Amino acid sequence: MTACYIKSKKFNKSRHDRGLAALSLCIVLAMAGLSVLYVLQTNGLVGCNYQIRKQEQRISQLELESQQLEIEIAQWQSPVNLEKLVNSLSMIEAGKVIYLGEDKEVARR
Repeated sequence: MTACYIKSKKFNKSRHDRGLAALSLCIVLAMAGLSVLYVLQTNGLVGCNYQIRKQEQRISQLELESQQLEIEIAQWQSPVNLEKLVNSLSMIEAGKVIYLGEDKEVARR
């Protein structure tokens, strides 16, 4: 009776060793797979950060350009520049303006 017990114990031990080897292999493969995923995610994150910095630089450049355009618009709308423009186009100043009311009949058919 003890002989059968010893054989089954040896059989289970070799089976147990195979199971541990398979489990160890699965753990190693899982660690390798997770490492590859980590590297890919980190690489993607670095790429996104580069694009964000590039877009922030573009935003600051466009803000400067916008400020320069606002200054130029303000200069063109200044009374001094408008007077120069009017004089260069040979325009004359309007005299007294008379508005027609509703009760007047002028040029009516």
